[in-house]
Amino acid sequence: MMTSDEKKKALTSPSSVFKCPGDVVDSRDLDRAEKTKILKQWELDARLLQVATEEGMTGGEHSLFAEVKKAQKTLDVDDLAEDGAPTKAGP
Repeated sequence: MMTSDEKKKALTSPSSVFKCPGDVVDSRDLDRAEKTKILKQWELDARLLQVATEEGMTGGEHSLFAEVKKAQKTLDVDDLAEDGAPTKAGP
């Protein structure tokens, strides 16, 4: 069972609590709203990593963007709003 501290941590840094986005979908400790928030944060993190990679500012981390989008599709989560997606290509 997830503690409230683990849930709070997952909302700001999903990859520090979950191994992959599919683990969020499969979690029995989270309700749909919590899963949605966590996956949207993970999408934002993945988008930021893509921008950093384009600008040569990463250490070779692997983007989980495709896995995040697949997990969001499973839960029928809406895309980030245009102004909330920091990429050169948009949401």
